[in-house]
Amino acid sequence: MIPLHAVLTSGGPVHRDQFAAMPRFLKSPAVQYLALFALIAVALFSALATPWAERLFVQPFTQLLVDICAAVLQTFDGRVQAQGDILRFSDGRGAVQVLAGCNAVEVCALLTAAILAFPGRLRDGVIGAVAGVAALQLVNLLRIISLLYLSRGSESLFEFFHHYVWDAMIGLEGLLVFFFWTRWQGRQPTKAAAKETV
Repeated sequence: MIPLHAVLTSGGPVHRDQFAAMPRFLKSPAVQYLALFALIAVALFSALATPWAERLFVQPFTQLLVDICAAVLQTFDGRVQAQGDILRFSDGRGAVQVLAGCNAVEVCALLTAAILAFPGRLRDGVIGAVAGVAALQLVNLLRIISLLYLSRGSESLFEFFHHYVWDAMIGLEGLLVFFFWTRWQGRQPTKAAAKETV
């Protein structure tokens, strides 16, 4: 047994090691990445939560998604109409309303934060974030279009794809984009070194 006062006053090696380990822990690349990711993600979500962002970005962007879907579908299906944030068929059989949660903005914000926080050149990070967001939104357009046609049929099938299938696929795509991005970034130093040795 060690007297309590000895533990409190000795300042033994165990205590010094514990405090010395803290800076090493904070210097870990993984910890630094997670901290930067959290900082960027909080900044993006805080900005998106403001009224001016909702008015100047989120609503116009959601409207743009509806207009793009309508323009694409009208090339081969003249029944499709866009009315505000609603995509519908002129015969009244089937419609979808694209709300703020249906525009994949939140997933795009998370992917952007993950890519920008990853070690590498800022220019590469910006290019990767733009490409990743474009890929996510392309799949999101397919999601909206498919849900429009599913709305003409079984309501239970529509709800299943709406709440489970497509939400999971959008999230999975975000993970795949980030995975391939990190793989590509990991090869950049190797390519640069190979060029220097030639």
